[in-house]
Order: sequence, then C-alpha cells, then structure tokens
Amino acid sequence: MSNLKNWAFLQRFRLLVFALGTACLAVLAGAVYQSQKTAADLKKFPPPGRMIPVNGFNLHLFCIGSGSPTVVLEAGLGESSLSWSLVQPRLAQNLRVCSYDRPGLGWSDLINAPIQVDDVARNLHALLNNAGISPPYVLVGHSRGGIYVRAFHRLFPGETRGMVLVDSAHEQGPLHQYPHAAWAYLTQAVQMAIAEPLSRIGLVRLMGLADADRRPSPLPPDVLAAKTAVQNRTDTARAVVHEMAVMRQSLSATTPPPASLGRLPLLVLTAGNLVDQSLVTRDAEKSGQDIETERALARIRQTEQAELASLSTQSMHVVVKNSGHFIMQDQVDEFVRAVGEFVKHHALDGVLR
Repeated sequence: MSNLKNWAFLQRFRLLVFALGTACLAVLAGAVYQSQKTAADLKKFPPPGRMIPVNGFNLHLFCIGSGSPTVVLEAGLGESSLSWSLVQPRLAQNLRVCSYDRPGLGWSDLINAPIQVDDVARNLHALLNNAGISPPYVLVGHSRGGIYVRAFHRLFPGETRGMVLVDSAHEQGPLHQYPHAAWAYLTQAVQMAIAEPLSRIGLVRLMGLADADRRPSPLPPDVLAAKTAVQNRTDTARAVVHEMAVMRQSLSATTPPPASLGRLPLLVLTAGNLVDQSLVTRDAEKSGQDIETERALARIRQTEQAELASLSTQSMHVVVKNSGHFIMQDQVDEFVRAVGEFVKHHALDGVLR
C-alpha cells in the first residue's frame, strides 16, 4: 500500500514538474516572439522624427514646417505623435509644428516609474531645449494632454505664447464624475495591469488587443499599421499603467482646480457629440448604457469645458459639431482652420484680438 502511495505521489510530482516546465517554455517562447516582433516592427516603422536625449533617456520628436511661434502638440492618455497625423502636415504648410512621444509611448524610451504632471512638462521643456526648438510656443493639448500643457505654462509662462485645448481633461474631472469615474478608472487600471505582463509574452500581440484598426478610424491604413506597431510594444502597456496611476490620484479631494491662465490667448475646442444631449441620449440607447447617467456626464463635461474656457481673460470657445473626442481626426478641416487662424491672428504677439 505504501508503495502505491509513493508511486501516486511521484506521478503527481512528475505531472507538476512537466506542467511547470511547459509553462516556463511557453513564457520563454512568448518573450522571444515579442522581442523579435518588436524589433521587426521598429525596423519596418522607424521613428519619423529625431530621438533626442533627455535626462538619460531618449524621446521622439517630430517637427515639420517653419516659422515662429512653434506649435507643440501634446497627445492624450496612452496616445502618441501619430494621433496628430491628419493635421500636423496641414498645419505645417504655414507653421512650424512639433509632435512628440512621452516616455514609453510611440517610439520614446520607457521611464520605469509613474511620472507626475509637472515632470511631464519639465521633460517636454528639456526635449525642446535639447533639440534646439526655441520659444515662444503655442501649446496644443488633447484630452489628458490639456493638463500637461497647462502645467507647462504654469512652469514656463514666459515661453508660452498661446494655448489650444482639444476636448481637454479637467484636473478635477474624476471628482466631478465620482463615483462613476472611480469605478471606471479602477476597471481600466486592472485591465492594463493584466495587459502589461501579457504583452511581455506576446499574448496582447497575438490576440490583437492593441491593434489600432480594431475600431473604425479615420486614420489611413499606413498610419494605423504604424500605430499598431508602437502600441504592441511592451513599453506602451507599462507607460499607460503609469499614466493611469497618476490620473487616479485626481480622485483625492485635495486635487486643486485648474490654475488661471491670466491673459494668455486661449482656444478651447469641445467635442459636440459628447455634450449634445440628443446625441448622447441616442448613443446611450444604441449601446445599452444608462441614459440618465450618460446625460449627467454630458452636463458635467459641458460645465468643465466652459470652466476651462474661463481660465483666460482672452479666450474663445468653439463646440465642434459632428465630432467625437478626437476632434483632430473627426473634423480635420475645421481643426486646421481654427488652430491656424488662432495662431496667425491671435497668438503671434500674445494678444487675442
């Protein structure tokens, strides 16, 4: 009887060792696959701009056009310089326009720690300085990028000639939307925390979870392919985890409101589809979301956008019709016209006429 027990234990032990060995081999194979595919992607889709050293790491900066002031584009949460692909060349016909990638996003090196808002602004300042891009600047911030450009102006007010907020986030947005935002941010954080280790062993890539064409997009196929390539980097998942960790800190009641911009020329572009109550109701019904919750969030968004427009005594607020959150992709012509006219006619001398 004792021999049978010993034999059964030995069999279970062998199965356990076999399972662990198989799992280790699978993880190793996945890591090799991810590494090789990432290298191949970077070879196929090299950075369109320059890699500039900043404090011991390299950030990707893409500048085209000429003139002064320089328009600096700051992308939203988890986004890269590619989010501006439809508008940067158009704006650069008359202006010098620079987009860049924050650490871990796009082609930039990863900083393996969460980066506070002010440090994002300092990194951008150092990047521009190291690249020889002299002030003054007109800062354009989309979504979460709006918070970063406001921090840049607060830290370097003398170098900022004007600002454009593109459906910008609000510093106290999570507080306004609580508890809806608290649950949403927690869910997103958990999803990204799971996705990050899966990306290391190639599963995110294999399952197509980071593919840019998973949803309809106005971006052309070549841009979507490049966006997919950079989003499949392991560094991207880690960078988004870091950004979300900092973003969730805004749930604290001690989060201050957005600071005054004084007399800085300011253009606020708001996504019309997200504040129009009839459209919000229609989309909520179509997607099966709670209608009253979505209508309440739309009212909050509208109030926040109006508050952002009131930060400067020299501001213009435009609600862009037929546009979702990515105004620079949904309404390219209107975006280029509005930003181009703002820079040429209002931000050249720092005075809104």
